[in-house]
Amino acid sequence: MFDWVWLLRVMFLGFVGIGTTAAILSPVLVHNNTDKSQVAGVSSEKTKAIAKPVSPVPFPITGQQKQQTTQNVLSRPFNLQQSLTIYSSLFTAPTSLGMVAIGVAEGNYRLVFSNGTLYVQLTPHYFGHTDPGNLSWGDRVTNYGPCSDQGRSGGTLALAEKLCLERARSQLPTQLIDLNTAGIDPNGDLEAVLNAADLYNQAKSIHSRYFPKALALARQGGIKGDEALAWARTASFYLNLNNEMDLQTGSNQATGLLGICARENYPITEWECVYRDQMRRVKAISSVLEKYKRFSSK
Repeated sequence: MFDWVWLLRVMFLGFVGIGTTAAILSPVLVHNNTDKSQVAGVSSEKTKAIAKPVSPVPFPITGQQKQQTTQNVLSRPFNLQQSLTIYSSLFTAPTSLGMVAIGVAEGNYRLVFSNGTLYVQLTPHYFGHTDPGNLSWGDRVTNYGPCSDQGRSGGTLALAEKLCLERARSQLPTQLIDLNTAGIDPNGDLEAVLNAADLYNQAKSIHSRYFPKALALARQGGIKGDEALAWARTASFYLNLNNEMDLQTGSNQATGLLGICARENYPITEWECVYRDQMRRVKAISSVLEKYKRFSSK
């Protein structure tokens, strides 16, 4: 069963990133000036995090607890407000766990565990990169900050961080309700919550809405772990003419990813194209959680 007491303690001891509670990581990001003219001169060496010691804290999900949560059995009555109290804390700062997971999946953050300390590093993509998915339909969009901001910030990095956090928090209640409706206890499945948030960051909201249903189907069919998450993320892109998830007659709506595979001449099916990308993102999120486990065990 998911231990809310531990997670609350995690949040209080610094996994959030506000005021004197510091950031979710022991070092915090070097926040750069928002002037785009200053961004161009930033090298990877200048983006290293500043080390700040944080006391080791218990990680909210142990291996045993994670195994139990894959059985799709609700461990307790669902309370949306209680869940929001916890999970909204994962998106309060650019270095909060939720945004770190999304940033690493996007390739805009790098999470490094070294000498008992966690570091967030800003990759060159953080400072602006052309979204390869948008190019598939001839649309040149530059992403800034930790998420796929689709140019909403106009290149102002502080604004990009703010908008990424606001957008993630705005859909969180829907994601928690959808997971619960699908029979997945959001109180006990942090990885499912983070993958739903990242899928919403990556694609249209309809796909993250279908993700919980697809995840429940995958697990009921005997698929486990990362494979279940990647399968569900991929399945969520198959919609029929009524915009219903339909693996039999639906078409793959991940046109951006399919365009990338076409441009790169990958000799793979549409399912394989999307699944490969979704598995990459699932593993990136999993790697973030594993580093937190190592950090909290010190």
